[in-house]
Amino acid sequence: MGIALKTPEDIGNLVRAARQAENLRQDDAAGAIGVSDVFLWKLEKGGPGVRLDKLLQVFKAMGIQLSAEVSDNTVLCYQKLLERKASSKRSGVKKPRANQR
Repeated sequence: MGIALKTPEDIGNLVRAARQAENLRQDDAAGAIGVSDVFLWKLEKGGPGVRLDKLLQVFKAMGIQLSAEVSDNTVLCYQKLLERKASSKRSGVKKPRANQR
């Protein structure tokens, strides 16, 4: 089932629900995930300014998969970006950035 996440509070509620579904105390969950109690508390409260890398770490540990619904054109552009990055890694040459938006 999908849940629309539109605000920091929505994300916090989702993380709290995932933790509670596993019957984990906040401090136990934070320790198992590798984040501080304070970070998890702020995240669950919907606090602004959460680090994206830490948020993704919590999502992974809680079994929350993040995806984005985008237009077909965006998918094509995304795939081209990945192909260019893979190609430049193989060749070891960085291509100049042109016309980025």
